[in-house]
Amino acid sequence: MNLYLTRSFDRSGYYETRFLLTLCVLALVGYLAIRKKDRNYLVLFLSGVLWQALMEYRLISGGLRGSSYGLSFFGVQLPGSVSWLFQGLFEGGLITVLSYAFLDTFRLHRGDLVRRRLYLGMCALIVILASSVGWMARGHAITSARPMFAPGSIFTGFAWIWLSLLLAWWKGGEMFRWLGWYYWGTVVYVLLTFEPLHLLGVRYVAVKDAAGHYAAASGLDQWRWILWSHLYEVAGTKIYYFAIPAALGLVRLPRGKS
Repeated sequence: MNLYLTRSFDRSGYYETRFLLTLCVLALVGYLAIRKKDRNYLVLFLSGVLWQALMEYRLISGGLRGSSYGLSFFGVQLPGSVSWLFQGLFEGGLITVLSYAFLDTFRLHRGDLVRRRLYLGMCALIVILASSVGWMARGHAITSARPMFAPGSIFTGFAWIWLSLLLAWWKGGEMFRWLGWYYWGTVVYVLLTFEPLHLLGVRYVAVKDAAGHYAAASGLDQWRWILWSHLYEVAGTKIYYFAIPAALGLVRLPRGKS
């Protein structure tokens, strides 16, 4: 299908907000590691940084983000050859920590009001920052137009999902529950982060005409495929960020029934 996921916010303050959120997340990671003796967040932050950087490198080196792709960070224009490092650091760590925080807050430590307040506070901050970026990026030129159904990306995504499910099966039945909670935590993060950008028109599904111009897909197609992007492309294909360290025993989880 000739559909593209377009974005125009890469040079409109997005990575400055990711930097701010990363500082907040690192403060959270440090607090939980030192005060609560909970190092799961640190392990997952590092996992997210690693896998996100490698994923972005694959997209950029394969030309899936476009030949002119780059991002802006505090006024400095960074080309695609180095931008994948920033995306790993300022996106990967966020998605893993805040996805796991959903599982940790609402399942593993349901009675811990401090964790709940920290999580909900981060959620509110994400929405505020995403909305501000969406507002600033309105009317800007497209910075990335990624094919949504490139065969290599589809195959790789399904492979990572199956690997995650196999690792969950190998670790035992309760691992499926933790993986499911983590997935829904990722969905929440994706909606809070990207839906304001979508509603403000700076991240949307587009079609390309014969002249090579992009136009937003209309009606049902727009909402159907942006939902596909949220649930599968972003949330679904990244569950291995959690599954791999959890299966290796680097993330400590309850072994009893949930």
